This record gives sequence, C-alpha cells and structure tokens, in this order.
Amino acid sequence: MIRRVVVATFASLLLAGSANASLIQNGNFDLSNAGFGQGLYGNGFSSTVVQAPGWTFTNGSGILNNGWGGAGTMAFLQNYSPLNWANPSLSQTFTSSASSFTVSFQLRQRGGNQESVNVVLDGKAIAATLTPVDHMWTTYSFDIAGLSGSSHTLSFNAFNQSRAADSTLFVDSVTVTANEVPEPVSIALVMGGLGMIGVARRRRR
Repeated sequence: MIRRVVVATFASLLLAGSANASLIQNGNFDLSNAGFGQGLYGNGFSSTVVQAPGWTFTNGSGILNNGWGGAGTMAFLQNYSPLNWANPSLSQTFTSSASSFTVSFQLRQRGGNQESVNVVLDGKAIAATLTPVDHMWTTYSFDIAGLSGSSHTLSFNAFNQSRAADSTLFVDSVTVTANEVPEPVSIALVMGGLGMIGVARRRRR
C-alpha cells in the first residue's frame, strides 16, 4: 500500500512540474536595480539605466518600483511626445524545444491614458492589438502553436492610441508555459510506477 501511494504521487508531481513551470525569468519584475519609489528607463533618460535579469528594454520602457499609483514592481511602456519617445518595447528570449505555448500576463493603463500593445512571440502576434480599458489590472492568456526551433523571443510593443502627450501602459505577471507531451524518459518513469502498482496489487491477492 505504501509503495503504491509513493509511486503515484511521484508520477503526479513529475507531470505537473513539466506542464506548469514558466519559461520566463523574472516574470514579476521583482529583480531589478530600481529602488523603492523609483522608475528606471532603458533609454538613458534616468541617470541609471534599468537592469532586470532576463529582460531587454528599448525606447521609453523600464521598471517601476511602487510609484505612479501602483504598488509593487512592474514594467512600463511609455510614449512621451515632448521628448520624441515612441514605440517602447520589452522583450525576453527563452529556450524550449516545444512548438506550442500558453502565454499569460497582466496589463493596466496609467490613469487617463489609452495606450495599446502588440504582444509577439517569434514575430507572430499572439492576439489582436490589446488596449486595457482602465487602470485596473486585466489578465490575458493565449495559446500559440506551430513554432519551430529552440530559441524563442516574447515581445511587448506599445504605441499611443490617444492624443495624450504622455501615455503609459504597465505589464506584470508574465509567464510562458510549454504545451507538450512529456518526454520519453518521463513517460517511462510513470509507466514504471504504474507497473509497480500492478505488482503490489497482485501480491495482495
């Protein structure tokens, strides 16, 4: 009886772990050089250039640590016409041999703004242009399939839909999970566990 429970539990954990682990590093933007109450840019506007493991920032993008009415850390994409900032982007490259993924993230507007974003995986838009309706967080999740290769890049490319001179969109809780059949080794381990369950049952008879 004990052997059966241990094997079944191990198999469940093995399959759950392979299915649910995010391929994105630092998806909550908690790791960065932005101090409390500080916003750092990737375009050199701030005295210190933003640094966050896994992420690349271009134009008016960066990380905000508790500011602009938001709590916690988050990435921002800012268009600012007085300084000719346009089309900010945020991206990360990850490695996986899978061809199908689930991409999930949260978006919200800065108060009074109407900024939009195109979310792209390997140059392929995962959905139509997204425009959150207000300053409350909205969660999005999409499946994308038919990719090839082992190196993949997820990008958030923002642009200003309104006439505001200054518009900002926030990004948080980014995850990418692979949708794939467990590798042969994993299947063999599970099938071996099921075989042990069968042996245990026969011994009880």
